[in-house]
Amino acid sequence: MKSIATFLGAALLCGSFAVQAQTPPPPAGGADRKPPTPEQREKFRGDMRAAHEACKAATDKRASMTEHGKRMDQRQEIAEACTGKRGDTLKQCYRAEADKRGIKHHGHHGHRRS
Repeated sequence: MKSIATFLGAALLCGSFAVQAQTPPPPAGGADRKPPTPEQREKFRGDMRAAHEACKAATDKRASMTEHGKRMDQRQEIAEACTGKRGDTLKQCYRAEADKRGIKHHGHHGHRRS
């Protein structure tokens, strides 16, 4: 009788381990985080390439890359703050957010209006 109880207890313990091993781990970035779209990934790659290119001639490459990373983070915060706006309202929002953060904005960036 004692050996049956021991066997049954061991079987239940192994079963609980097996069930726990099959449960998926929680998502790393949180449940509401979506993977980046291909366009977002390509934009990030382009930004990183530009940062690497800009920092090639720098004497302190780590500091240069860190500075570019901070600027990218600031731009992302501005974009998130202005989500849902379009046209002139979006342009005004970007300028206001950049002014709040002390970021220079350079007008049209070479784009021409017809």
